[in-house]
Amino acid sequence: MATLTLKDVPPKLHSALRKRAEKNRRSLNQEVLFCLERIAGVTKSEGDARREWLQASEQGLMAVWNNPEDDVYNDLLKK
Repeated sequence: MATLTLKDVPPKLHSALRKRAEKNRRSLNQEVLFCLERIAGVTKSEGDARREWLQASEQGLMAVWNNPEDDVYNDLLKK
């Protein structure tokens, strides 16, 4: 990956980015990359990413839940 160095960042901008990073539980570097990606249109929207995450989670849960070979509930009913 490439490295980018920013010089002469105004103190107010630096402070705002640091506060935003803290709020979003990101490092300052991650926050700056997130902002740049959004501006450049490189990443998906947060809503799209959330939907994909939820869909993948649901598929994983359903694979575990609908597994007849490991049906603990039915095993308990047999006892």
